[in-house]
Formats: sequence, structure tokens, C-alpha cells
Amino acid sequence: MNILVVNWTWYPSGGDFTYVENVCRLYEEKGHNVIPFSMKDERNAPTPYDDYFIENIDYKKVKRSLAAGIKVVMKSIYSFEAQRNLARLLSDVKIDAAHINVIHHYITPTILKILKEKNIPIIWTFHEYTPLCPDSAFVSHDQVCEKCFGGAFYNCVTHTCKKGSVLASTVAALENYVHSYLNYYAYVDHYVCTSVFMYEKFKSFNFFKDKLVQLYHGYDYTEIDAARIKPKLNDEKYIVFVGRLEKIKGAHTVLKAMMAHPKIHLKVIGTGTQEGELKQFKEDHHLNQVDFLGKKSKQETLQIINGAEFLICASEWYEVLGFTVVEAMALGKPVIGSAIGAIPEMVIDGYTGLLFEPGSADQLAEKIQLLYPNQELKELMGQNAQLHINQLINNDTHYSGLQKLIPGL
Repeated sequence: MNILVVNWTWYPSGGDFTYVENVCRLYEEKGHNVIPFSMKDERNAPTPYDDYFIENIDYKKVKRSLAAGIKVVMKSIYSFEAQRNLARLLSDVKIDAAHINVIHHYITPTILKILKEKNIPIIWTFHEYTPLCPDSAFVSHDQVCEKCFGGAFYNCVTHTCKKGSVLASTVAALENYVHSYLNYYAYVDHYVCTSVFMYEKFKSFNFFKDKLVQLYHGYDYTEIDAARIKPKLNDEKYIVFVGRLEKIKGAHTVLKAMMAHPKIHLKVIGTGTQEGELKQFKEDHHLNQVDFLGKKSKQETLQIINGAEFLICASEWYEVLGFTVVEAMALGKPVIGSAIGAIPEMVIDGYTGLLFEPGSADQLAEKIQLLYPNQELKELMGQNAQLHINQLINNDTHYSGLQKLIPGL
């Protein structure tokens, strides 16, 4: 089969592309051809199909001039270019099925109409909540928010949910209203929710209940196996946080918790808009045991996780399915995670790790104190974590699920 895989980037850009890369490899291993459709970018992986990709949408232009800004905004809501380029691709290449991933704000759901006109089966794997929430993450001013329930997207504007900006929030709300009105979402055959939490959330918002399917991601553990067999670089003892340095990822909560543990070494991997603020917090509170390592390669990150006592996942939003947690558990590491979103489906409290209330630095500090000195508990939870995640997230189960959704796969 020729399977069209659509995503806003064709280069490592986060958890969405980790999944895209994995599922493309999985399709190819099963003897299918993957035809990508994405946005042009110099960082993209090479592909003979990049001539069909749409031009890169630069949101920085919104701030440069009114005319350029309007053009960018219009393309982010309804992309005639994406429709034209996809139609050209479909006329040149026979496509048997389409697998949509992240397309809002760039490629846009307008391509669904083109696919439907060709009677191509469509599945869409959700990586965020954009059809329900203009901000995509159910977050407004660093707090979980569901005020747009029932399609009341104007709340995004009145509460300036998108970057605290009236303009950005208006554009986001308008985008949701347009796509809801056009109802191109109806063209999709199956919507894949990557966790039970996500499935229940979309269901509770009455989003095409009969088309929702819960299917955990697959994962190729080859790199995990390689990282596991490499020897530790040294005998240092530390714990690790991996993630974007943004409020919703909870790094600030981790640093507050570390105030109670001046002798426990914490390594922080990642960058983000909160990086300067967090580093200043470290200096102000003399957290000399905290090291900011910046952005690391996939293999470097896995090596650091492999050498850690455990990983902390302190997210404060409806986490979809954090691959960092998957990777840590696959490496046999317990995880201390916040009890929100899909995290409790991986971190089983007292079995594969420990849970704490999102945003509670005091609870997190208590969990660190409980787990860090207890070698026997860490080893037991690490073994449980590896077993649990291998059963939950694996390519065999994922592909079997996809076979039920894509005719002839």
C-alpha cells in the first residue's frame, strides 16, 4: 500500500514527530510505501516528495507588517496551497490510505476535503486537543481550562488564552470556528486517541464519539537497548528532568522541590522560554546541586536517563503521552510523575513509580525523599516500569490496532 503520512514537520520537532518517525518505519517494515506531506524546512529529512510540500509558514511575519500578518493568518486557517499541492500529489501518486498527525495552524484540516473527494480512507492520530481548545493544550494563563466546552471558542479571546495576546487568541478562536463550521472533521474515518484520558476527554466534548478509537503508540526500542548496554560515564548519583522549560511542563515545581534536597544532584535537560527565569531561581536559592544541560541529542538524553536514579515528569497540563516517560521506564527507571492527563496510565502509583499532585512542590519533595535513598524500591519499581511500558507501548499491538482501522493494511 501507498500510505500518505501528513505532519506539520518532517524533522524532529517533539513527541509528534517521534511518533511519525516510528510509525513510518513500522509501515515500511511491513512492506508499505510511505509518502510524506508536510511543510518545507531546511531541517527536513530528505524525501523525493518534498516538491509537493507547502511553503514554510513564518509566524514572525505577523509582527513585521499588517499585510504579511494577514496573509500568514489566512494561510493558517484555510490553506489553498495545501489543497493544490495535495491534489497535485494525488494525481501523480496512487494513495491507498492517509494517516494525519499534527496539521492545525500550518497544513490545516482543509486537506481532508481533497482526500475525501478521492475516497481515500483517513485516520487521524491526535497529539494535542486543538479541535476542542484553540490553545491546543487546555491551558489558559498557566492553569488548566475547559471554558470552550460546547464550542464556546470566544472564551479564548475574552481570556486571552493564546500567549496572553488578544490578536493571537482571536486568530486561534477564529480558526476553530471556521473548521467547526466547515465540518471537514466529518471526512475522517477514525480518530486515534493515544491514551484513555484523551479518549474520554474527546468523548466528553461530544467530538465524533462513533469515530473515536483508543490506541496507545507503538515504539521501536532499538535505541533504548543500545543505551542500556553502554556503561555509565562515571559513578555519580543523580536524578533527571527532561522536557521543555515551560510552565506547563512543571520545571519550576521541580526546582522548588529541590530546595528541600540540597544534597541530591538534579540534571535538567531541555530549553524553553522559562529557562532564564529558572536559572535565576537556581541562583537566588543557591541550588548548586542543579545542573542545566540544555538541549541534548536523543542518544545523549537516553544515556543520561540510563545513568539516573529515576526521572521526574512534573507536567501541569493534560499530558497526552510523554515519550520521555516511555523511554525512562523502558530503561528500567521508576518515574515520579504528576497525576494528570495520561501520566497515571504509565506511572502506576507504588508499582512503576510515584504520583504527586500537579504543581505541589511539597508533595514532590516528599516523593523524592521516599524513593531516592531506597535502592531496593527503586530496583523493584524499575523492573515493574520496564515490564509495564513494554506491554503498553509496543509496535506489535499498535500495528494490529492500525490494521483494524485501515482497510487492506
